[in-house]
Amino acid sequence: MSLTAELSNPRSPVSRFLSEHLPGADLHTAYQHAVRGLRTTIRPPESLGNTPWTMLGTAIDLRIRTWLGETDHMGVREGIAYLRNAHPGAPPGLPVTDQQRCLLNAAAAGDLLLQRLASCAVASQPLTADQEDAAARAAIVAARYDAIFRTIPINGASRAVGHFTRLPLPDDPDAALLSLTAEIPTRAAEDIRRQFAAAATALAGIKGRPLTCSPTFAGSPHVGHAEGDFIAGKTLIDVKSTITPDLRPAKARKWFHQLAGYLLLDYDDAHEITAVGIYLARQATLLTWPVRDFLRLMGARTPLDVLRARMKNTLAPQPVA
Repeated sequence: MSLTAELSNPRSPVSRFLSEHLPGADLHTAYQHAVRGLRTTIRPPESLGNTPWTMLGTAIDLRIRTWLGETDHMGVREGIAYLRNAHPGAPPGLPVTDQQRCLLNAAAAGDLLLQRLASCAVASQPLTADQEDAAARAAIVAARYDAIFRTIPINGASRAVGHFTRLPLPDDPDAALLSLTAEIPTRAAEDIRRQFAAAATALAGIKGRPLTCSPTFAGSPHVGHAEGDFIAGKTLIDVKSTITPDLRPAKARKWFHQLAGYLLLDYDDAHEITAVGIYLARQATLLTWPVRDFLRLMGARTPLDVLRARMKNTLAPQPVA
């Protein structure tokens, strides 16, 4: 499981803990005040072909992190490894099935994709129009590999893996990757380009700060897996690509509990987080709160170090001697 999956279950230990200690009513009010009047400046296309809506949210997150300098996308890498390890090919002497060949070719294309993303991360900015289109398409394809990793605990990644077996992929990695990027609908690539162009302006102030992408925490294993989007200059930021930032209380609470979960799972303060925030990609708006204010608005009655110790004891109680 993962932190987000655990938060979807109101009876999970982490959901119960956060609901008790950080109910978040005041932060929801502050958030609603902050987003009042915001307009969705970047509306998604009406039709995306075979590209799920959620894939665009992951893709813009990956595109932003690449721009910030991330050269190793863990979720993408793990998705590629799953394709290769779960379908390693035929035993010696037996022919490789079409499905095995397709998945192995998809894994090889994924290896090349990671190299392309790493090159994009260190490329001179701004990119040309053609390079931006290629980067947008690469981010969407990368999101499909990432979806494999994210859905392994849910359904064995069957649906995410199935995308790579719909059509035969060439044996040559370059040709296979070209096939995967070429099938991305133009409207989807344009959507990522527009969101990213807005992000490059809205987030210009954090580019160049000390960066940790895909941060994990000491307590991550206690919820199965917990990985933030990025920490820039000690500010933990989560990217959201919603078209409706004016959230209902239940959805807002889940967003804030996700941020709080990351903050509290950093039991030993390894990341030295001093602020948390949400970047609304379709509104090109970054909202941040100093940790002290965030916890106060979330309804905390005890200091951060005490909350961390209590969460650790709740999720991983020490055995009685």
